[in-house]
Amino acid sequence: MQRPVTVVVVDGNSGTRGGVIRRLRQIPGISVVGEAGDPGEALTMVGDRQPEVVLIDLRRLASDGAEFLGRLARAAPGMEVVVLTAYLTERERADLARAGARAILLKEIDFEALVRTIRKVTARAVARGRRAEA
Repeated sequence: MQRPVTVVVVDGNSGTRGGVIRRLRQIPGISVVGEAGDPGEALTMVGDRQPEVVLIDLRRLASDGAEFLGRLARAAPGMEVVVLTAYLTERERADLARAGARAILLKEIDFEALVRTIRKVTARAVARGRRAEA
């Protein structure tokens, strides 16, 4: 049996963050190991917990999302980033992809599609040797 994928959820809206966490905790094979609502908390949580996936909405957290993703990557090398946001310009999308976001999704995404995305970015990390299989 494979070990669960560890996830930290970062969103400046506590209601949204809580809802995502409640749903993720019901999914076998996914373990929410932390949450954060502001940039300082996010950096500390990611650095302390070293999750495999960070699910993040950068809109309320950082004026320069790409720069902030770089800071997160330095706090937890090897983690995968899934950006979940209400809206995004094409330029922001390109900047975030260059900064290491493995997936960029709109918040209106179907929850099962979000779970598939988390599993997919983790599977690609295994293929690249960034995550060990249990």
